[in-house]
Amino acid sequence: MRWLKSILAALLVAAFLPLAAMAGTTGAVSGRVVDAESQAPIAGVVVTARAPSQAVTTITDAGGSFHFLSLPPDTYTLSFVKAPYDALSQNGISVFADQVQTINVKMVNLRTIARVTSQAVGSLVKAGTTGDVYSINAAGQQAAQGLSGPGSLNNAYGAIASVPGVSLDTGENSWWQTVHIRGGDIDQVGYEFDGIPVNRAYDNAPQTMLSTLGSQEVQVYTGGVPASSDAQGISGYVNQVIKSGTYPGYADASLGVGYPAFYHQASVEAGGSTPDRNFSYYVGLGGANQSFRYVNNSDGSNIPNSFFYPVNALPGSNGFVYTGPPSTSTLGFRTTATGCETTLRRSG
Repeated sequence: MRWLKSILAALLVAAFLPLAAMAGTTGAVSGRVVDAESQAPIAGVVVTARAPSQAVTTITDAGGSFHFLSLPPDTYTLSFVKAPYDALSQNGISVFADQVQTINVKMVNLRTIARVTSQAVGSLVKAGTTGDVYSINAAGQQAAQGLSGPGSLNNAYGAIASVPGVSLDTGENSWWQTVHIRGGDIDQVGYEFDGIPVNRAYDNAPQTMLSTLGSQEVQVYTGGVPASSDAQGISGYVNQVIKSGTYPGYADASLGVGYPAFYHQASVEAGGSTPDRNFSYYVGLGGANQSFRYVNNSDGSNIPNSFFYPVNALPGSNGFVYTGPPSTSTLGFRTTATGCETTLRRSG
């Protein structure tokens, strides 16, 4: 009974501990605030990081330093406020999973003569981020969904194809498509789903569908796999980060219909968290159905001198022979030494 009580006590302690973020799901922003003239650190500056996914606030310490250690990947605006200094903000701070952005600012106390608003989404060069990582957020995935063709409108392959150095095999549909990064083969790309490796063990083939439902960020490394990942890859690495709940909560529903090729989809998602984010949740449900068209809307069946699906030109190597649109037809079978021979002949 004594060991049972010890186990129960340990479980209760673990249940009330803050949950640590898994690798591959969150990023960080840190920096330092100093006086523009004296270069002295400024303590007590209220620093706010605001993005569509969440808004968090911290205060600089005696050395003027601030840290946001666990931020969902998104594009943030940082604001710095302390009297008598002029309020300062920086837009387009992109946070990547497993990356630390370094932002150092100088605050001044000058008379305001004009204000200029920047609309930049993100800077090309980011301190603390390696040069071979590309991040596509949820809005970017929506905009790039058609780049991989109509066969994967609800997958993240379009976002992956938008990255320089990445190519997809043409004509593929739906899940488990072949992704080539910098010319690498299918088994030379590492995949992680929310920080969990999803490559098959014995041949390193990808085993993921990469759905866009609930996708917060798709990271593509065109080079070596980062040291923080567990996936194996030679030519590149793909990590998909899933959305988390925010405070206040949110809910969204989506419907889609396509024509002339049959297509429809429906999805619903919701998320929320406590104000301190010690507890959060996200739920997403979705489905899609689609008919693919080869050659034309009749799948080539109306093309003369062709037969079968999608198209087999005459003479066909599959044993079928088609002599034209029949008025009446007979179908005959003849058994040979090597198998069964099928002939379709027109009569009348």
